[in-house]
Amino acid sequence: MENKKDLTRNQILNAAFECFAEHGYLKTSFIDIAKRAGISRSLIYLYFVDKKSLFVAMTEDIHDDCIVKSQEVLESDLSRNAKLQKLVDIWLINVHHVIDKAPNPNAWIDALKSDRSSEMRYRELFADSLTPLLRKDLAEVVVLSIKGLLDDRPQVKTLEKRINILIGSLA
Repeated sequence: MENKKDLTRNQILNAAFECFAEHGYLKTSFIDIAKRAGISRSLIYLYFVDKKSLFVAMTEDIHDDCIVKSQEVLESDLSRNAKLQKLVDIWLINVHHVIDKAPNPNAWIDALKSDRSSEMRYRELFADSLTPLLRKDLAEVVVLSIKGLLDDRPQVKTLEKRINILIGSLA
């Protein structure tokens, strides 16, 4: 069972996610997050020094959730290609659906990329989730290939088509 401190932290992170999705990274303030969470702005500062540290913590929580969901997929009876598709959905497509709905999706993507260590950790965890289905080196190549597929910041439908081609080539 979560203690009060964990509950408050999770409440802040959930409110932040909703605010970033609704208003975008740049236009979201601690005041917006506090109102959404039903707490004071000063309480947020007890947990996070600034918006960037809150954003990084939020992405780390998303990573943790992706790890749990990935494990469930890997333990399922799905075919190898279906598992690959589900893992890509978990780590990439689902997040991009949320980002695309934001008023300024590029600001959110820029915020994600601004923390180099978080981006590197994301790629490492994503590759680790693919490794049971692919060799480690191939999993890393797939993750880097997907990074390349994102360079022109395509709409989700275009990204899904590109990923389907990539996954199909691994069959």
